[in-house]
Formats: sequence, structure tokens, C-alpha cells
Amino acid sequence: MEELYHVTGTLNEGFVGQISYTVCLEHTYNELDIEFTFDKQHYAVITDELKEEMKSLVEKEYGITSSSDEEITRVIQNDMKTEIHTLASLNDTFIGCVHRQLTTRHMYFTPQTATEGCIVQPCLEGVLKVTLLVFNVIQNDTHYQLTVSAGGRRTACTND
Repeated sequence: MEELYHVTGTLNEGFVGQISYTVCLEHTYNELDIEFTFDKQHYAVITDELKEEMKSLVEKEYGITSSSDEEITRVIQNDMKTEIHTLASLNDTFIGCVHRQLTTRHMYFTPQTATEGCIVQPCLEGVLKVTLLVFNVIQNDTHYQLTVSAGGRRTACTND
């Protein structure tokens, strides 16, 4: 497969929103792969400072003051995460959305098959739009990469 587009970016703590990338497919293809990856999904180190910050936040937001260190540590380890998902459209038509708790994921399309959460595409040509759906970023300097690759150039789409 040939790499058609590659971009990297950095998100900071607290970012919530959407980031869209548009790629014009210069040819008609037999297969398309959209790869997205990011780091810092969970905290690698849980410091006393982080635990105190979370206790203060929980107390301020929810009025809960009785959380133990063990409970706060469990919540930080298991429940707090950076959550980013990918959505794709081709020629302004929805072709898939991958909503999984993975730091690396692929959206793969051919005329015969597609990744779970995606729709088989009989014709891979035109304008591809990939949107990153960012629900939560828990740490500064969270890096991501988006790569669009395609293979098997065709002369045109046919009714296979």
C-alpha cells in the first residue's frame, strides 16, 4: 500500500472537540487503510500530587470527601483515560466510525470487506474526510498520528 497522507499532532489536557482532515484520493483504489494512533491514554505514574488533585476535584465537583487513597488510585488507573475515536466519510457519505478503547486502530475498506464499524466500499475514490472525535485528554503533550494509505489502483469504479 502507498502512503497518501500522514499528519501528527499534539493535544493538551482538557481538550474536547473534533479535528478533521480532508484527503483527495487522486486515483481509484481497491483498498484503503486509515490508521490512527495516540499515546498517554492512561497515567503511567500515579503520584501523591495527582491523587490529591483528584481528591480535591471530586470533592469540589461532587461533594464527596471520603475517598481512600486506594479508591482514588483505582479510579485513576482504571477509569480515567484519554478517549479519541475516528470517523470517516467518502464524498460526504458516512463510511465508518471506530469507537474502541485502543491507542492504535485501523479502518480498512475494500469492495468486499471492511473493519467492524465500517461499511464496505465498492468504489474507493474521491474526497476522504477523517474526523478525530476527542472526548477527553487527561495529560498535556498527548501525541497522535493519522496515516491514510491505499493500494491496488484501478482505472475506474465498476459494478463488480
